[in-house]
Amino acid sequence: MDSGRKNRVCVLGAGVIGLSTAVRILEDQPDTPPGQVEVTVVADRFSPHTTSDGSGGFWEPYNLGDTPQQSIRQWGDATWEHLHQLATCPDTAAAVGAQFVSGYTLCDTDTVQDPSFKDRVLGYRYLTAQELRLFPFARWGYFHTTLQINVKSYLPWLMTRFKSLGGRTEVKTVHNLSEVAEEYDVVVNSCGPRAGALVSDPHTLPIRGQTRRIRAPWVKHFYICDSSDGNICYALPLGDIVVVGGTAQRGNAKEEVDAADSEEMWSRATSLFPILKGGEKVSEWAGLRPGRTSVRLETEIVKTKTNSLPVIHNYGHGGAGVTLHWGCAAEAAHLVRHALLHPAPHSRL
Repeated sequence: MDSGRKNRVCVLGAGVIGLSTAVRILEDQPDTPPGQVEVTVVADRFSPHTTSDGSGGFWEPYNLGDTPQQSIRQWGDATWEHLHQLATCPDTAAAVGAQFVSGYTLCDTDTVQDPSFKDRVLGYRYLTAQELRLFPFARWGYFHTTLQINVKSYLPWLMTRFKSLGGRTEVKTVHNLSEVAEEYDVVVNSCGPRAGALVSDPHTLPIRGQTRRIRAPWVKHFYICDSSDGNICYALPLGDIVVVGGTAQRGNAKEEVDAADSEEMWSRATSLFPILKGGEKVSEWAGLRPGRTSVRLETEIVKTKTNSLPVIHNYGHGGAGVTLHWGCAAEAAHLVRHALLHPAPHSRL
């Protein structure tokens, strides 16, 4: 590492993955004198316009393809501990809407299959016969307590934390890594749905999601339907607001709200969970989850016209960005530190 100047790191993407990674790069540099690493978040969208802003902020591994269970557990556990700290501190709990939330997951088949996260969440148990009678479509199900944040509050909180550490931001659309190769020593690719296109990754695809937010302060539990037909239906309470979803349309890159999807989604949700019927519509949202065959978290040395650029890939989290973000950010920060301490051959570092 050149001690004569600051080492410049660019994080592409300002969603929950990119922003948490930027924070951890600045916080997790034990081998680097304070202020020697300069981090800039470069993105064409910042909160409240990111895909993460549309999330229900719910901790539960989801839509992760072939990602190894050991990795999911490692990243998810680290994120759980982080969210647990936020939810149990009065100041941060209020700032980011962190809370414990309990509820029901209902399954319409006789096959009992415990989720991989059953030992991490609190109070996991099967539903009683009396509880199942509340949901005529369900054959079995489980109840548990998990963690949740208001991402619309959490992203600004992370941004404040990032800037307090000296972080910088730039509004820019990057189409090719050569556009940043001259200016930065290391680049983190956390562009969400665009991350794969940036590096011609054939294993990525957008997964379109659509949700409706309703005002329904009487809904205190979450409800998730794990349906055998693959359709998604959930209701996640967030204060007086309930996030109702949703869709998971693989390969659909349409970001606008679709009226037909909205009607079908609402009809299904109120049919399964009639308690939602009195809810007042507040807003609707559509966005693209960053789908991939598995989460990509690794270092690649990319040859550009002028140098060898260390690129830390941290993308492809599907519907589990909130669930894995803090653990993935820690690993990405470690890879950044390694790249700074051990420059690639033929690099200008």
